[in-house]
Amino acid sequence: MAHTIKKAAVALAAAILTTGVSATATAAESGISVSANLGLVTDYKFRGVSQTDGGAAIQGGADLELENGFYLGTWASQVDFAWGGDETDYEQDFYGGYTGEFSTGVGYDLGYIYYAYHGSDRDEDYQEIYGSITISNLTLGAAYSDDYWAGTGKFLYAYGEFGFELPAALSLDFHLGANLFEEEGFLFEADSYVDYSLTLSRAFGGLSLSASLAGTDISDRECYGLDWCEPSVLAGATYSW
Repeated sequence: MAHTIKKAAVALAAAILTTGVSATATAAESGISVSANLGLVTDYKFRGVSQTDGGAAIQGGADLELENGFYLGTWASQVDFAWGGDETDYEQDFYGGYTGEFSTGVGYDLGYIYYAYHGSDRDEDYQEIYGSITISNLTLGAAYSDDYWAGTGKFLYAYGEFGFELPAALSLDFHLGANLFEEEGFLFEADSYVDYSLTLSRAFGGLSLSASLAGTDISDRECYGLDWCEPSVLAGATYSW
């Protein structure tokens, strides 16, 4: 299984590098903004829960933005879900939306995202619609799924984010999210949980380095006895072009 994941990661990196080089060459001529990114994290946490059993992951994506505010993109990451030997190898997301401004300093983002999971016989795919409003350094947003991950029913995610600019070109970002389920069944016997993260980052040209504290209010017992939901410190490095 480790060999399979390594092959998937190498293929992912090669695809992103190829996409980034060819797309950048034609972006200026077409009036379309194209970007790509490739990174490594010590633990991939999504909404406070580890997606890699506490292990590292290679990640990357590519984005296309039009001058009128519309955008399309894809992003992928290694994951490690083990369900009785049936393991998911990687996640691939496809998204599109529209960004704009109500007035100076007040922006919005509306879109759709599809989460696809590969390598397992389980049906883990799901979709969400999302939206957010940004006022200066504050972002408030929400996402809704009509049938969340692994068929766990309707789901609403509401969150807030606030960023600070610090000396030495450092950035500090705080995130707080509420995960609201239609019924009990996701990981534990409850219909909601809270996730949070505090991230310190710095950019060096196209390279961004970060360190985060991320976790949830879910106990080990409620998390199948695993430590996926515990607070933990993680680091990441991403190169964008």
